[in-house]
Amino acid sequence: MEAVPKIEGHAAFYAHLRNNEVEKARFIGLENDRFIEKILVGREFWEAPIITSRICGICPVIHNVTSTKAIEAACGITPSDQTIKLRELMLAAQMIQSHSLHLYLLVLPDYVGVSSSFELQKNHPDLFKNAIELKKFADKIIEVIGGRAVHPITNVPGGFKSYPAKSQLKELIGSAQTVIEIAESTLRLFASFDYPEVERKIIDSALHQKGKFAYYEGDIWTSTGQVFEAGNYTDYIDEELKEYTSTKFGTLKGKIMQVGAAARTNLNIFPNDFVKDILKELGIKLPFLNPFDNILAQAIENYYFVIHSVELLEELSKSIKEEHQQLPKKFGIGTAACEAPRGTLFHHYELDDKGRITSCDLVTPTVQNLPALEKDMALFLPKLNDLSVKERNKNIEMLIRAYDPCITCATH
Repeated sequence: MEAVPKIEGHAAFYAHLRNNEVEKARFIGLENDRFIEKILVGREFWEAPIITSRICGICPVIHNVTSTKAIEAACGITPSDQTIKLRELMLAAQMIQSHSLHLYLLVLPDYVGVSSSFELQKNHPDLFKNAIELKKFADKIIEVIGGRAVHPITNVPGGFKSYPAKSQLKELIGSAQTVIEIAESTLRLFASFDYPEVERKIIDSALHQKGKFAYYEGDIWTSTGQVFEAGNYTDYIDEELKEYTSTKFGTLKGKIMQVGAAARTNLNIFPNDFVKDILKELGIKLPFLNPFDNILAQAIENYYFVIHSVELLEELSKSIKEEHQQLPKKFGIGTAACEAPRGTLFHHYELDDKGRITSCDLVTPTVQNLPALEKDMALFLPKLNDLSVKERNKNIEMLIRAYDPCITCATH
């Protein structure tokens, strides 16, 4: 059993071949459960976004926002247009935060001949600086909107507790051009690499909204034609416990799917000529069928969300105003789905008549990706039969990193 370096959390993999046939391919989460869903039972409704954002330090914003949306659904609250735009901006920054760190610090070392982000900083300081500049830009957006860069505190059910000044938003716009150029060069860099070939057919699943690149609102679409609302997720998604791992495995009622950047890019459109033009220039063709394409899809999304965040900043800087926080109109059941960097995230809550949580269910992206990851390991392994054990393990680690798994979220 080999531990997997350069991923979020702790995990290992185990594979067994006999006569070039894969008998077992296992991905094993090594994190301990924290029982967040049980901790929330008995808590006040407003505590859910605060507590669930602590599931992960890499992607706290997506838990905060998805939890808030689900609680609002349970409380009969309809957020204002400004509230939605502020949350969209936070989520766009969350995508940049996560994608830039994954691409540069976890994936890139494999493709430029270094073993770690520390060596990357030493041998390729210009590339390391790109990661820092992208994250700095995203961190500042989340700090200005959410109150702090990690575990935001201003976004709550019913609106925001405080609002940024127009001058803060305009300052962010002023620093954006350099970041756009870095995001473009990032896409060009990752489009230049030769990735291993593991072509397969798989079901894509992601939020979809007509005319938009969906990530905050929309129905869930699959590439096999299923369309469902977040509230009906249990009719479509099953979670299963395996005896060899602490993580759950999620399927579309037994059918393996993929969620995340590649699935989103396959199922949605970019309403933006900047992205369309560069994809055409670089000869990037869809759909993405190789699990390693998720790396390139993240680089595309990173470029898109930098540009999109600037668009939102420009719009909000002209119209931002303080609004009263809306209060609950009822206490009932609420479910929401948003796109996390790694794929579709579901939050579901049931409240009693005093607004206390009686039931909670969270379905994370990595849980939905793990069956596909194990299947792709089994497809990839026979191609590596002529390599040494060390090189074979390295290639499997690269495949796992392409999925960008978050073991912390998967074992919440």
